[in-house]
Amino acid sequence: IIWEFEKGKIQSKLSLPKIDNPSLQPDRPEVFQSYLQSLRWTNHSSWLRKEVPDIMSPWFATVQVEDYQLYPVLKSITMPRIALLLADDVGLGKTIQAGLILSELLRRRKIRKILILCPAALQSQWQEEMNEKFHIDFTIINRAESGRIYKEFGMDTNPWKAKQRVITSMDYLRQPDILDQFRVSAESSFTGDTPSLPWDLIIVDEAHNMSPSSFGKPSQRYQMLDEISKFFEHRLFLTATPHNGYTMSFTTLLSLLDPVRFSPKPELDSEDRKHIKQTMVR
Repeated sequence: IIWEFEKGKIQSKLSLPKIDNPSLQPDRPEVFQSYLQSLRWTNHSSWLRKEVPDIMSPWFATVQVEDYQLYPVLKSITMPRIALLLADDVGLGKTIQAGLILSELLRRRKIRKILILCPAALQSQWQEEMNEKFHIDFTIINRAESGRIYKEFGMDTNPWKAKQRVITSMDYLRQPDILDQFRVSAESSFTGDTPSLPWDLIIVDEAHNMSPSSFGKPSQRYQMLDEISKFFEHRLFLTATPHNGYTMSFTTLLSLLDPVRFSPKPELDSEDRKHIKQTMVR
């Protein structure tokens, strides 16, 4: 490992380091082995051995996990880039499944910056459940919290950069001034010479609220999510009613989840149905 190049940057073939440079000598094998040992001592990698379960999150959560709730977690850790639509019925624990996925990714050190987007009435519920059941702290960003951040860190502070794990309401974020503030914070962290995105994971609760209200007329919520989704590496949508009876509306929602696999269209073809089986858990 040459540490100067381990900063998330993609190097072209012409910019590979010269090994004969004394300042860029690779670590000796014993030094690198010490580094690997330190990782084993400071994380849960020992849990990933064959004699123990492949997933860790259920063992660190204060919930009674049902068998079917483990399937989305196992599915998510096999995806290079997570794009899942959890469409279980009401009362089957979509929040718990999302928390298990979130906890698993955190323990595997795959994510850091997380945004939970939900209706305003559910913000406190999400915050309490993530804290009580998964021991993960989130900050609810709203007008009052933004004011507190300005008082503590200064008026030039962008609230979206001040916190790593955030909960906010979809109607708060869709306001033009707030959306512009979020966009500025993300774009300032996103440079073309790095493969990483400003945010790691977005969880959208009641995701059907993001579907277009009618054909050809996207809602403000949809426009907001369409604008910010490009800043997130992984996407997790939760809804008990993914399909409102209009295929165009359904495929438009899926295109927000995974724009590579899906595009808005009035009818589903065989390829779409195959992709839906890969992305939707119901």
